[in-house]
Amino acid sequence: MAKNKIPLPWFSVSGQNDDVVLSTKIRLSRNLADFPFPVKMSTDDMERVNSLVYDAIQGENSFHFIDYKNIFSQGRQVLIDKNIITDDKNFDCTAVILNDNDSENIIVNHIDHVRISAFSCGFETEKVMAQVYRIDELLQKRLQFAASHDFGYLTSQIKDCGTGLKISYRIFIPSIVLSGQFDAILGLVQEKKFCIQPVFQVSDSANFSNFIFDLFPGNSADGTELDQAANISSLAEIILKTERKIRRTFADNNPTILLNFVKRAYAKAMYSLLLTYDEAADIISVMKFGLQTGRVTGITGQELNALYYRAKHGHILYVNDNYAFSYEEDLKNDLSAQLQRLRAIVIQQAFEKIAVN
Repeated sequence: MAKNKIPLPWFSVSGQNDDVVLSTKIRLSRNLADFPFPVKMSTDDMERVNSLVYDAIQGENSFHFIDYKNIFSQGRQVLIDKNIITDDKNFDCTAVILNDNDSENIIVNHIDHVRISAFSCGFETEKVMAQVYRIDELLQKRLQFAASHDFGYLTSQIKDCGTGLKISYRIFIPSIVLSGQFDAILGLVQEKKFCIQPVFQVSDSANFSNFIFDLFPGNSADGTELDQAANISSLAEIILKTERKIRRTFADNNPTILLNFVKRAYAKAMYSLLLTYDEAADIISVMKFGLQTGRVTGITGQELNALYYRAKHGHILYVNDNYAFSYEEDLKNDLSAQLQRLRAIVIQQAFEKIAVN
């Protein structure tokens, strides 16, 4: 009998327009009727909600129910790296429910009783909407969620009331920033009552990881689910088209500057013995821009997008703990340096076939 293949992680699969929109994430906030919000819940109430949600997903073979208190620090770091939970030191919940490739998850008893999230690489609003609402419908067959005619779904945070929906895109816009046109984009985003925030905040302004942003709504109370999806999707599409238009002009007008960015990043990648994650994210971002502008060949955008996750602390720590590596003598008692060494090796292996044109 053939064994079931383990699906690739969602971030290793290509998506529409993933040169600019690195990923789409959609979250639904829900609370069970007849229970207080998690911040006011007793331990018994939490255990009861946990059991009800567990019962509601029984029969869905693709989901794995994990008791949060049984997840050790390394596993929690992996969940942080994949944007499934936050890196807030006070983060807590009772369970994390994951599907086989981590593209769908349910967090139980965090800020709300249930937070359903789904991810996809690229600009995939309709696809990811279908994922979260499929899970929502599955749960509503067994659970009654708190809602009112006037306020919609009731949540612990006012901004999430209404649809309970939050659509966010992770976008890569180096051309817009380098050309000095980010303020215009920021003004457009604010005018339409959305938010845009940097994913990284590296002090070096030339670090290309600073050109990655999250675009998301201010609240869930304005309009229906379809209205909200249409509004943020149309804004993301404007940014997408603007980035591509400016990119062509920037590449044509600044060939030497562009080639310098790429060659310096490639040299750092291939000759470094130790790399921090900030350094790795910068290198990956520069090579992604080089690929988009024809200066880099031998690697795909999909592979570069996956590297953002493969180079993170949790994944590197997992590889270090589960595979035998022989480190240099002066690194044998320094875990931090070992992880930086291993990260450099991961990047170098990924870049083996790259050519800089």
